Amino acid sequence: MLELGLEDRLTAKVGLLSGGQRQALSLLMATFSQPKVLLLDEHTAALDPQRAELVTRLTESVIAEKELTTLMVTHNMAQALAVGNRLVMMHEGRIVLELDAEQKRRSTPEDLLAEFSALKGAVLDDKTMLQ
Repeated sequence: MLELGLEDRLTAKVGLLSGGQRQALSLLMATFSQPKVLLLDEHTAALDPQRAELVTRLTESVIAEKELTTLMVTHNMAQALAVGNRLVMMHEGRIVLELDAEQKRRSTPEDLLAEFSALKGAVLDDKTMLQ
């Protein structure tokens, strides 16, 4: 199911697992108790693109299966647009942009960066935020 080989590492210490395996394990452990809200803070940031995509798919699957309300913090604009049904962009503790599901579908990562730059006068050219 996870495509991460965890079934072959059941006796391994968590510290010896790969980053993707640890993130998947953390996600599964966090959802066992059926939380009212699942908080994800940059949960794919340290992963290579393939593992990040895999963990994102796993996240979406678990959230849908368990019908969890989830708050995901990310600086990856593509991920912010692809995951979830609402986007809230913040800067310095204030909401600067809110998008519903339809608005998200019509937006691109470049749109988000341009909107942020226009609203706050900030210049963002970090290509990692577009992935």
